[in-house]
Amino acid sequence: MSRLHRGLAATAVFALGAAALIATPLAAQGADALTLALDESVAAGQVGGSIRINEVDSQPADWVEFHNPGTGVLDISGYEIRDNSDDHRWQFPPGTAIAPGEFLVVDEASIGLVGGIETAFRDPIGIGSADRIRLFDATGALVDDTLPWDGHAAIDGDTAAATLARCPDAQGAFVLAHPTPAAANACVLPSVVINEIESNADVTDWVEIVNTSASAVDITGWTVMDADPVGHAGETTPLPAGTILEAGARFVFDQPDAFVFGLGGGDTVTVRDAAGRAIDEHVYPDHAEGVWARCADGSGEFVDIPDSTKGEPNACGSPVRINEVESDGGSPDDWIELVNPTAAPLDVSGIVVKDDDEAHGHVIADGTSIEAFGYLVIERDELGFGLGKDDRVRLFDGDLLIDDTAWGAQHAAVTWGRCPDISGGFAVTAESTKGSANVCAGEVVVAAWPGSQDVRVLDPIATFLEDSSGLDAQQSADGVFLWGIDNGEGRLWKMRAEADGSVTQADGWEQGRRIRFQKDADDPGAAGPDTEGVTVDGDGFVYAAAERDNSVKGVNRNVVLKVDPTQPQDDLVAVQEWDLTAQLSQVGANLGIEAVEWVPDAALAGLLFDDRTGRAYDPADYAGHGDGLFFVAMEDNGHVYAFALAADGTATQVSEIAPGLSGVMGLDYDSALDVLWAVCDDGCQGRSAQIALNGTASPDVAHFARPTGLPDINNEGFATAPASLSVDGRRPVWWFADGFTSEALRVGTLPGGTEEPGTGEPGTGGPGTGEPGTGGPGTGGPGTGGPGTGGPATAQPGAGPELATTGAGIPLAGLVLGGILTLAGLGAMALRRRRA
Repeated sequence: MSRLHRGLAATAVFALGAAALIATPLAAQGADALTLALDESVAAGQVGGSIRINEVDSQPADWVEFHNPGTGVLDISGYEIRDNSDDHRWQFPPGTAIAPGEFLVVDEASIGLVGGIETAFRDPIGIGSADRIRLFDATGALVDDTLPWDGHAAIDGDTAAATLARCPDAQGAFVLAHPTPAAANACVLPSVVINEIESNADVTDWVEIVNTSASAVDITGWTVMDADPVGHAGETTPLPAGTILEAGARFVFDQPDAFVFGLGGGDTVTVRDAAGRAIDEHVYPDHAEGVWARCADGSGEFVDIPDSTKGEPNACGSPVRINEVESDGGSPDDWIELVNPTAAPLDVSGIVVKDDDEAHGHVIADGTSIEAFGYLVIERDELGFGLGKDDRVRLFDGDLLIDDTAWGAQHAAVTWGRCPDISGGFAVTAESTKGSANVCAGEVVVAAWPGSQDVRVLDPIATFLEDSSGLDAQQSADGVFLWGIDNGEGRLWKMRAEADGSVTQADGWEQGRRIRFQKDADDPGAAGPDTEGVTVDGDGFVYAAAERDNSVKGVNRNVVLKVDPTQPQDDLVAVQEWDLTAQLSQVGANLGIEAVEWVPDAALAGLLFDDRTGRAYDPADYAGHGDGLFFVAMEDNGHVYAFALAADGTATQVSEIAPGLSGVMGLDYDSALDVLWAVCDDGCQGRSAQIALNGTASPDVAHFARPTGLPDINNEGFATAPASLSVDGRRPVWWFADGFTSEALRVGTLPGGTEEPGTGEPGTGGPGTGEPGTGGPGTGGPGTGGPGTGGPATAQPGAGPELATTGAGIPLAGLVLGGILTLAGLGAMALRRRRA
């Protein structure tokens, strides 16, 4: 029986026991038409039943709330929930209906249908930090869509207190909210304040607002009103769709575009959002002699100042501003950073700096100035007082308060600064930047793709299975091979790659081969591993990253499997397995490791920071690990972890890197550029991070947008060609998309290199030499002996019982691909890193 939690608009009948986590919305291009159409259907007062996605929680207790804003019962039998991938699907079972005004919650344990089989919601869908939720009706037509979000959200730093929800219920875009499963939503009001009011002395009356938060706010549909909301209801104009107020930015409601009534001498100004909620309100007693304005700008009380600054910072004395504060653990101690936000040098002589104690005051010395857009740091020794918890910093120009900030009951985890730098509201920064521009959480500079913007499809007809995932390029003595893997049944593909990016199936690999757990060696009907990533080591062994056993889809199990691709069997049983689950964060079943990449020690020694030793990586510290490390990527948190995999089956975590992506689906070591690529899918618009190791805990990270010719789909696999395929300074780069049987594999380009073909000496032991695996699974350690690249090993290393091929049939085009088809030619910033 389906376990669905229900509530009515008037009464909540369900309480969620687990803490709620959800992501903040990401502004989605092209979303306006869909949102507008859906909102109009609700606003029109539909006759009969209707359904909207109303609230989403993403981790650790995944759930989705639906609401019926209509007037009748709606049968939703066969309606289907999907995340950002079309092959992650869960259907409402027959007999499911939602009553008018009802809130219906689907949680992890809710039973529905997948392929006609009763299945818990958690099995096909794990709601990630970079994801979306979509609802389709029984005919497959799209009913509703949250649109993508990027990163788990937090309210005052608490990720357990937030969801993504519509306010009012069933209408508008998704915004940050407090969790209210099976009940009316409680959205968080944006940090936008009325900042300046002109009621008399200008050509027009106007009201200025400012966004004091560190995030952009959608102010579509917002209005301004005076003290007569009834009489003047028809004299205000809602702001047009797509009106965005960036962090720290200002917007002016001006006559006659925004309103036509006049502001009186002694009136009330109220700013409301599209749902009619009062965002801010100010009552003033009379016309100002000059203008009513907040001093300090954006945060102080309203005062009558002589100079109007429409759309600009309020003229509250000197324009100098507080920009960053270190109240705990600074070097050498507490400090305060001031900034000059103007384009000319600024004299700050006589400015007074205070904390929350009137007895504490520091007067800036005569002759002190700050260059244009420059910074001035005042150390604790110069201040003469320290900064504590539950404290504040204030700036005075004479007796006039010109700036003020407080950081709450506790010290900021890093520093307390304006985000964005100079102009934004205050927030916890991503790193301490004393005397320089602030670096804010989630602040990423994204450059254009460094290669060609053109991308070509390599499989215009059905060639692969529907669940394509990982990719890796292998330089061998026989040329370059592209390996691909499928997560539905663990099928491995081997393709010969050419300099133009085209590929053909390697001999004997026309149907691909399945990778199998050791426990399933004698069970050909077992569902097998959910293999999301693939890599090849220097000896030619293939490794697959699996985030769960497809036989137990509701349980996360992060395992790296090693197989010998020279085995002649259609099913490749792992010769060794490493279970990494206990060493990684606990996540949903479908939110574990998405990628794996082997990187040789020669590229890591002295450059990768070793979290265990606190110094640069030394391969000698990890006896028996072979000659390289394995990097795995977590979908849920977007972090990358380096492991030493030992011959005895143990794994040791060496390093953890945060590349600044909310999710990572693909990894690739680029031997031509000597960098590690981490790639996100459509959850973050296909962005990639290029990680250059530098021997410190903060590697250099550059972010790039996807090529303009690459569709924003679930591209989970990514591989770069070695320099040997470079032509005229360009070489291929491939993407592999989940959810497609055709048009899954695409190729673009990157700048090439100077490496000659065959360098790196892969497979130098010769085909089949060393007989890897003959002593039983796990012997010899990863990479020892090496199966070579010249074809099946003569000793058939690791051979076991032949297993029957099971699972979905291979498309005919894939069977004959090798014989009839030659496929068509296939700035920088340092981010803070979280320690294990």
